[in-house]
Amino acid sequence: MDNPTILQMDFQKYDQIRLILNTKSIRDMFVAVLPTHIFNYEINQKMKTEGCRGTMTPGEWLLTYLDSRGGRVSDLIYWFEKLNLQSALIYLKQEEPLHIVEQPQSTITVQEGAELQLICRAMGYPPPEYQWFKDKEELLLQQDSVLYISHVRKEDSGIYKCLVYKQNSSVKNFESQIFSNPVVVSIISNELDDFPNLNFEQQQQITAKLSAPSKNPEQNTMVRSCPNSEKICIKTHPHSPGKVIAQGSKIWLSCVAAPQSVKYQWYKNGQKLDGKETSILLLNELYPDPNTGDTRFEYLCEVYNDYEHVFSRAAIFKLADANKDTTYVAEEKFAFLIANDKYKFEASDKKLKTPPVDVIDLAKLLKSSDFKVIALRNLGLKEMKSAFKAFCKLLKVNSYVVFFFAGHGFECFGQTYLLPVDCSENFLPKESICVEYILQEMQKTKPALNLLLIDSCRKMPPEPWVIPEKIFEAHMESNTVFGYATSFLNGAYESGERNSFFVKHLKKYITHNKSIPDIIFCVQKDFDTEKMTRKIQNPVLESSLSVNRKLCDELQNPFDTVTHQLPIWAYQERNPIQTQSECVDKLNCSFIVEVQDHMDVYFNGVDIYLYIELKENANLRALHAAELNIKLNMPTLLIEPVEGICLRSINLNLGSKNLVLMKEVLGIQKAQNTDLDGKILLKFDFFTEIIEFKFCVNVEKLKSMNIFF
Repeated sequence: MDNPTILQMDFQKYDQIRLILNTKSIRDMFVAVLPTHIFNYEINQKMKTEGCRGTMTPGEWLLTYLDSRGGRVSDLIYWFEKLNLQSALIYLKQEEPLHIVEQPQSTITVQEGAELQLICRAMGYPPPEYQWFKDKEELLLQQDSVLYISHVRKEDSGIYKCLVYKQNSSVKNFESQIFSNPVVVSIISNELDDFPNLNFEQQQQITAKLSAPSKNPEQNTMVRSCPNSEKICIKTHPHSPGKVIAQGSKIWLSCVAAPQSVKYQWYKNGQKLDGKETSILLLNELYPDPNTGDTRFEYLCEVYNDYEHVFSRAAIFKLADANKDTTYVAEEKFAFLIANDKYKFEASDKKLKTPPVDVIDLAKLLKSSDFKVIALRNLGLKEMKSAFKAFCKLLKVNSYVVFFFAGHGFECFGQTYLLPVDCSENFLPKESICVEYILQEMQKTKPALNLLLIDSCRKMPPEPWVIPEKIFEAHMESNTVFGYATSFLNGAYESGERNSFFVKHLKKYITHNKSIPDIIFCVQKDFDTEKMTRKIQNPVLESSLSVNRKLCDELQNPFDTVTHQLPIWAYQERNPIQTQSECVDKLNCSFIVEVQDHMDVYFNGVDIYLYIELKENANLRALHAAELNIKLNMPTLLIEPVEGICLRSINLNLGSKNLVLMKEVLGIQKAQNTDLDGKILLKFDFFTEIIEFKFCVNVEKLKSMNIFF
């Protein structure tokens, strides 16, 4: 349909326009250009009232109203063009191919001190943008169709090119950037002014020599005179193995020149490639440009010495379209997992049970696929935000990034919110962290893949009319997949087994050699077999992924153990820390305290194990009559004591190490130092003496744990 009604347009386009119109400042400008017979003061007041009740957002209400008045996509284009709002028009207008309609002239000779003007004009939609280059340098202030220098100098001589490009190009058949023809600019020196005694004929002869074009069009001769032995001659130009190359291919480009003392510098699409300074260039795993999506590439090499520099011929090729056989690689793989189960507003018997083990199981599976995993448990709002910001600082361009959350959540004004453990029972947006904010921050790191897995409810909050302080406009781009445990306005449930229903099925497929949408689809199919949830919980897939990336894709540098930049505590397995008391003579036993990583994966928790090591002649009768109390202390961290442990109820074996207690200590990010102090008190029924054992354990992981500050 060439001109559909507003509500019949493509859903992704509709959703983007809705988000744009949710912004009050834009919405106010938009309604100001609407005809008064369509939109007047009374309608505006009605929108403000009905558009904030929670059933639909203001932007959604406005689009629904305009559709009811017969509005079409062409009308939206007309109104947005009045505002020149390209951020909206980019989703509505048809893309037009980019082509240069006016090329700059190939050679220009200008007298030193005169003005220089180069013109390159192009057409297409989105509107073309321009960037001029001189030799190997980007001219930061020359970003118009006309390059203008008011007073040229000798050093302005060189080869100029204009890069014409379009932002947000989405049509694969159209090129998103092209270069103009090169322009050789020669600046004629005013050195004749230094020789006033020359006659007119002599001046003409010297001027002719200065302005004569170079015999070698590839050469840009510098001011110094070049001896014959240092003149550069390119013997082998870079050559592409074909005009069209399969994605994921590896090719070598070679540029060989004489004399041997020359230096090399490679360029891609007019931009210098840092560190590529040898005669051989390896192009490893070729894919479309991650920023522009462009599949056409132009590589050339600059050969230079102290006297001159020469550009090679360009090797130009285009990447073939991706297919099912195309393979991809990840620059790095990172995962950020949160399990929130101990909410302050919930009674202890109603707290969630599966989030901790859900994260454990997924963390171990992701580690088996080469992900660097940061897993945290029971975070408050400030801790969730600061830890996530610190995580984003670790990310590299073109990484694979997984975000997983298990806990309580809700839906409000078209956005999903995740609840920290210190929130109130009112489920307020200001007390939560928005999933769209998370995606927004992840996109800033330019990942190759974003996977957000949300295992929480998506019901409305108790007070759905409470307007969020901010509506986040996160763009999925072509690299994002959402996997929701449930659909809009429905709940996500625990299975009564080890894992939630969502993770129970997700962990069966997450390491398989499948695309991510296929993994979520398998989970959706398995949910049909769950009698308890078939009609009340259905996982949802939202994907903008344009290529067939998989979580099991190989790393770009699989043997590089340094580049991921994570601190040692984040990936290195540590042996448990132990401390042991002296033997208690009256009982012939000793106590052992062991500290190890909480449930093997969590960075902000430790598990305290207390053992009694009994000798063969230990006094079991006395121990069975004893009561054990344990107190733990870390400054600024409240740890409840464990009291009244009756050793009679524990099966104690002589000559062995017997586990008496396992205690979780969570939230160690709140601790001010790395020492865990403890005291064990052993009290007996038949005499008043109390045996006391003090201990201090240094929790190593706290030494470098600074992601919360």
